[in-house]
Amino acid sequence: MSIAFRINRVSLNTIGGKVEYAFPSALTVLAGSVGVGKSTLFELIKHGLGGDALLADVVDTSVTSVTLDVTIGARRLLISRATSTPDSDRTRVYDLLEQVELEDHFIAKHEPTLSSLLLSAMGLPDDMRAAAKSGSTNQGARITFYDVLKYMYVSQADINKHIAGSGDSYYQPKRRAVFEVLLDLTNPGILETQSMLAKVRGEWEQANRDFSVVTQFLADSNTPSRIDAERAQLDAARQQENAQKRLASIRDLTSPAIDRETQTLRDLLGEAERNLGDAQSALAMLQQQRTDYGRERSLLKQDIDRIGRMQSAGERLAEIEFTVCPRCMQSLKKRPVPDHLCRVCLQDDPVTFPSSSTAATYEQVQLREQVEELGAQIHETELEIAATRTAIDSRKNLIVELSKSIDIRTRERITPQLQAYADATAQVAEATALQSEIEKTLQQWDRADDLERVATTLKTRMELLRDELDQAEEALEARRTEIFDELDEEFSDVVFAIRIPGVSTAAISRSTYLPVLNGKAFDRFSPVGGVRTATQVAYWIALMNVTLRRRDTHFPGFLLIDSPRTSLNDSDDLSAALYRKLVTMADAAKGRVQVIIGDNELPADYRRDYQQIDFDYDHPTIGTIHHPGRDAVTRITDSE
Repeated sequence: MSIAFRINRVSLNTIGGKVEYAFPSALTVLAGSVGVGKSTLFELIKHGLGGDALLADVVDTSVTSVTLDVTIGARRLLISRATSTPDSDRTRVYDLLEQVELEDHFIAKHEPTLSSLLLSAMGLPDDMRAAAKSGSTNQGARITFYDVLKYMYVSQADINKHIAGSGDSYYQPKRRAVFEVLLDLTNPGILETQSMLAKVRGEWEQANRDFSVVTQFLADSNTPSRIDAERAQLDAARQQENAQKRLASIRDLTSPAIDRETQTLRDLLGEAERNLGDAQSALAMLQQQRTDYGRERSLLKQDIDRIGRMQSAGERLAEIEFTVCPRCMQSLKKRPVPDHLCRVCLQDDPVTFPSSSTAATYEQVQLREQVEELGAQIHETELEIAATRTAIDSRKNLIVELSKSIDIRTRERITPQLQAYADATAQVAEATALQSEIEKTLQQWDRADDLERVATTLKTRMELLRDELDQAEEALEARRTEIFDELDEEFSDVVFAIRIPGVSTAAISRSTYLPVLNGKAFDRFSPVGGVRTATQVAYWIALMNVTLRRRDTHFPGFLLIDSPRTSLNDSDDLSAALYRKLVTMADAAKGRVQVIIGDNELPADYRRDYQQIDFDYDHPTIGTIHHPGRDAVTRITDSE
């Protein structure tokens, strides 16, 4: 059966108060001149359902939130969403049947999402992906309720141009996937298989590319084949084994040459070399010690000389009779000074001075004794240095003699094997290096084999998924043919009933799911305008009639159309025919469909019991906000 979907009430919170509209009728027309806010109200409904709406300036400045009372399937929800960011990402939801407030739902950034809630109410999973069917490697974008909304809401901007986003080439896989989901021409399992097939196809193509790059590199670099590399590795291992055997044989031949006496000589040589090292270290320490003693003795002699100079200077200054102050240069003769006082400082003047400047002070005596003591230490150090040098020479001579003795004892037995030993060692090193290079080559071939194996595995999996998908789609082929036959017949009947000009044949494409007129796609048959608008409305009427009649689809029984008569010209026969079809559809559905239209008015012959809400510039859709008049309004379609 088709899914029940109805907007029971729309409430707007504005800075001037609350505005509410109820929609109890199967067909409701919001009638009024251009600029009274019909499109604004429709976009607010889209906003309340989580869509990316085009909000008018009056909404930005005067409307704070929108609340929708909606029936979806077996649920009735009250959804409130703010109009300003960042609060607009969060919606408050109240379950009117269960009388319980649900947790806040989010538009995109957080979980849970409003889209998941609405899809669940429609009986649809929220994890479906729309992957392209023609060799795509993209898993496809996730299907959201906003994608379903494109099959429920025809905006004024799209009414004479596109059908459910058909104008955007990137969106076509998702548009077709939503069509199939709503008409049950597919199922979540098929969509999951399609998505997985696209993912595996991408991985397979990448593995093939990687395998090609590696094999091309091996070919361009003249890398040996795997068989040649493995044969060369075996030869290198054999060469290394033979060389190591020769080395072991040489060691066995030379080991008897090291007898007990030779070992004793080697021990003595080692001891002599250690003693030589100790003696050289001691010599360096003694030389440094002698240098330190000499430096200290020089400093003491300088102190002795300094004291002597100070003593001599004092004696010479004492003999000078000052007549002028040496500080301020004033004469000292003008003031009386007793004979026993110094003329300059007026302190007791010593009458006598040491008779000889050579009289040594206590400090000078101590310094001279230290100089003599350091001289004795330097002499002793030089004696030790001489003895150490003698010991060093003796040990050097011993080392030379021991080395000659050892060389004489081993020359005749070891020397003939040195070249053979060197050759065998070189062969071992060469074989080891060769094996390392061959191992790198084999690793490259292992990488190529791994990539080829991965590509083969992915190809097998891709073929299995393709078979699984074909079987699943084949099982639905009979239903697909049946539904499209019904759609063709219904669409053709509607087109001819409303008499779209120039149309002789009308059908629904099995590949694009869009109208085909006279064998041409609808967007190629006619430019934007009345014919395309009539075609679009006929398309929606045909879809609604077929799904309402079958009762085995998930297609929502809801249609929101903005300004169909604008492109058809007011009071036109085509417009009247379209409304006749809309009224007939609403009558036949017996309450299972809701159609809301924003237009000038519903033709009087077809009003019957259906609802019409009239608006003008004195009574706009947002009645709590003063309308500035037609000339002061920027239409939503003009601001795109």
